[in-house]
Amino acid sequence: MNYNLLEEKWIPVLRHTGEVSHVGIKDALTEAGTIRGIAASSPMDRLAVLRFLLALLYWCKGNPPADPHPNPDDSFPIDWFTRLDDNRGYFNLLGQGKRFYQYRRDGDKTLSANYLIHEIPTGSNIRHFRHSTDKIDGLCPPCCAIGLLRLPLFSTSGGRGKPPGINSKPPVYVVPVGESLAATVRLSWREVPNLGTPAWERPDLQLPQGEVPFLTGLTWLPRRVWLEDPAEPEAPCLSCGHVERLIRLSVFAAIGSSRADEGDLERSWRDPHVVYLEKDDSVTSLHAKNPLAAVDAAAGQWSDIMAGVLRGVVEHDAPSRSGTHPAPRKNESGTWVVGFSTAQNDKYVEAIEFLFPSPNTRNQIEASVERLGRWQKEVSSLARRLTRVSEEGKQTGSRKHVEIPSALGAVRPNVEAAALENSHTLLPPGVDTWDQAATECRRMMWALSRSLSPGFTTTAVQRRKRIASTVPDIRRQTEGDKGPGHDGGGHL
Repeated sequence: MNYNLLEEKWIPVLRHTGEVSHVGIKDALTEAGTIRGIAASSPMDRLAVLRFLLALLYWCKGNPPADPHPNPDDSFPIDWFTRLDDNRGYFNLLGQGKRFYQYRRDGDKTLSANYLIHEIPTGSNIRHFRHSTDKIDGLCPPCCAIGLLRLPLFSTSGGRGKPPGINSKPPVYVVPVGESLAATVRLSWREVPNLGTPAWERPDLQLPQGEVPFLTGLTWLPRRVWLEDPAEPEAPCLSCGHVERLIRLSVFAAIGSSRADEGDLERSWRDPHVVYLEKDDSVTSLHAKNPLAAVDAAAGQWSDIMAGVLRGVVEHDAPSRSGTHPAPRKNESGTWVVGFSTAQNDKYVEAIEFLFPSPNTRNQIEASVERLGRWQKEVSSLARRLTRVSEEGKQTGSRKHVEIPSALGAVRPNVEAAALENSHTLLPPGVDTWDQAATECRRMMWALSRSLSPGFTTTAVQRRKRIASTVPDIRRQTEGDKGPGHDGGGHL
């Protein structure tokens, strides 16, 4: 069997004409100006393919030229990629000899090939809406290739000897996007001092101590994989549904610990698509929340992520900071955010994505960060403010109002979803657009008020009005604003 990724049509793309087709590596790069973007349904796959194409561009061409290309939507010249033809063997998905992102050792046992795709249950994980049977169901070669590309970005800790990817728990990835695949790749194509060796050259490469070279960090593999050949009978691929001979078995093995030994030089790596925030001499990255932790656990994370991204842009301008998301550049149409939520470290929950507009000036960024902070503060104070309204006219401490947090937990996700849907109007920020974001909250709070304050008495009606008016209000407070009216609820 032979399946070379340079020419085989395995990457789904959306053309500017609206046509969806599949291309190989070379066509994806040399026709990038005619492609709107990667057409995979999962944001994990779209990000994995995009990062792989970026790594190939660095490997073939090196750092970008000093003078930016006059038209970022132009496809990349075909003569830039002669290195691909000279090293075809690196990109064989199947067959004897070198294989793409694969190696094995004597004694390796085969498991289900479905381990490559997070959404497909394996082993004894049978209680899913999607069912699969090991050694009977499987994946087509294109889906296996994309599953291999996921490994550097979304691998979690899998027990003894199975480390997570180089970024540890998968962080939130932030990618500037343009109007074409070519423009999007160019926006992430920046000067780096040390390119190093990618995983398609040496899939068994271990992480070095000290500085991790750029291509090594971008492609490092936390699992040892070797795909079995596709076999009869033909059947639908569990990932994409295409009917063909499937790959049903694969080595999916531990590689040993990737932690630095005590006393060794600390490993240094900053991912180009991760937002790092420095505080109190520590560096942290943004992560997607676990939506199973509480009713509204995932609500509001869009504003947390947007604020973190914008703070990263601001910090990027400071001379002492590095590794944060770079400031927006010309031809950047938006900021694409992809997160991968996990529970108990190795339980896969969901993939999320947002597309934010890109502010153009530092003043817009700082104003947006400020108002996002006020929005978060206002939303987090709703329970306290509702409790105060419910206690009016009652003896202090008569009730703890345990129903209020759960009621807000049912309301908040819908409110935050409405705000996210209108996020393109929030940057650059304006008071009117933020008031519109709070309008959805007013509708929900009015429905909530009839539950929290039933009855037909004058007191109950007044309390319902007060509850309905308790909505986020991010306008600056003046001395005239402070008083019982504002404390009891927001005003729009």
